[in-house]
Amino acid sequence: MNFVNQTTEQIRETLKAMPMQSRVITIMLVAAIAIGLGFLVRGNGSVSHEVLFGGRVLGENEIDAVELAFSHAGLNDWEREGRRIRIPKASRSDYLAAIEESASLPLSLRTNTQTAINSASPFESSEQRLAREMHAKEQDLGGHLSRFPDIKFASVEYDRAERFGLNRARPQSASVMVTPEGTQPLSKQRIEQIKDLIRASYAGMSNDDIAVIDTNSDGSTLFNEDADPLAAKRREEEAFYEQKIRKHLIGYGTGLSVSVYAEIDPTMDVEKTVLKYDSERTTLQDKSKKVEEQSSRPMNQGVPGASPNGVGNRSASIDDPSQTVQTSRVKEDERESVGVAGQQYENSRIASLRTERVRASIGLPESYYSDVWPQAWLRDNPDKDISDVPAMRTADLEKMRQEVKSKIERAVIPLLPEVNAGESKIELVEVWDYPALPLADVSEPETAKLALTWLAQNWQTMALIFLALIALLVARSAIKSGGDSVPSEFNEGFGLELPSPPVDRVPESEKTETMEITGGSLKDELIKIVEDNPEVAANVIRSWVADAA
Repeated sequence: MNFVNQTTEQIRETLKAMPMQSRVITIMLVAAIAIGLGFLVRGNGSVSHEVLFGGRVLGENEIDAVELAFSHAGLNDWEREGRRIRIPKASRSDYLAAIEESASLPLSLRTNTQTAINSASPFESSEQRLAREMHAKEQDLGGHLSRFPDIKFASVEYDRAERFGLNRARPQSASVMVTPEGTQPLSKQRIEQIKDLIRASYAGMSNDDIAVIDTNSDGSTLFNEDADPLAAKRREEEAFYEQKIRKHLIGYGTGLSVSVYAEIDPTMDVEKTVLKYDSERTTLQDKSKKVEEQSSRPMNQGVPGASPNGVGNRSASIDDPSQTVQTSRVKEDERESVGVAGQQYENSRIASLRTERVRASIGLPESYYSDVWPQAWLRDNPDKDISDVPAMRTADLEKMRQEVKSKIERAVIPLLPEVNAGESKIELVEVWDYPALPLADVSEPETAKLALTWLAQNWQTMALIFLALIALLVARSAIKSGGDSVPSEFNEGFGLELPSPPVDRVPESEKTETMEITGGSLKDELIKIVEDNPEVAANVIRSWVADAA
């Protein structure tokens, strides 16, 4: 206790001995040091927040459940940013515990089916347990569908009918209510994926037993492709070419309007067979046979004797065989040829529902030309500045419109299917512009409210800046008062006559604690005395004051 009293007394005496300006500076420095130490000990006063579950985007049903869990636990220091929630880092365990206790964990961390199984009771009937588990399965399937990037919310309803007669199978059906992201309806491929997921989740179910209801669809896109394959093919081709053209013209901004109409040949499954015959046949086999026979026999000369034969004594040559021999010759020539008539066989099949022609209508907002005009003008005048861009005239607008139309036509024409000879693709592309309606004015928040909110979030930074300014002012005051630190009364000796300096000087090595007058200026001598031995200077001043009194 004595030490505290002595320290306090010393501080009080020291402050009393200081001039008024030094007292103010000392007090300000002590206050600045105290405030700085307070901030250092307290640390950052603002509550540091972090995103729940590492910043994962939650579903609509998940984020609603999390908010209810926090409210039920009395936790209010959280912020919602879209589909994410920011919680304070220091209270992370409390918030996670509240979610755990309320069973509001995201679908990736829990399953309603497992919760239903764990909550089974031995006193409930099998029908009640089965109904609870089936309802939990419906909730899980709705959560699984919400994981698709283009689905905002989904719910599943499942039902089974009673058996009829001796049939062991039970009729079953499922309905899926889907809310897509944005305003566009779901694509046909996504609807098929939803049906496949539900069909695989329930044994014995077919796609005909599943109904998918899209809240963004007006019902005009729902049709039976088996009943109208022509309309299905037209819609498919139009969607394909529209997406193709839109991606090709992405440089014209998001305000681009693209519509496509496809003409489909209604002919289906045409198969054509052509058989042609040549005028000359083709020989496959040629067979020829030639037979020649020669036979000789003696001639019939009648009864022997000359008289019966009417032959008298006539002369005859005994060397001529024709007189006695009869010769016969037989020739046979057979030819056989086998061949077929020349023919050509052609079989061709024409694809069904072919796309004959595609027409595209492309619209640009009128604001596009006003936005592009400064860039085009500066490109033609590189030595000018943005402030030199003149206002766009009607002639300039028409010229730019024609140039943009020509560029879009040249970009879109190669994307369209080929046309018949003699037709032009330019007529299939129509480029037009539409007026851009002004956007609704969004009410700005009040300036005072913004200022108060900003101060509430940044008051500590402002306090530190204020503390730094105080320190700068203290340093400035100290520097400014350093040039004349000795009071004028002290320099004048408080009006007293100083004694003359002694004749004999004491050697430097034998200095004692006495005042030494060197003959220099009074101010320098007194400052040196005070710096060397302040106690001697204090005693001298006390003696002067006592003598003067």
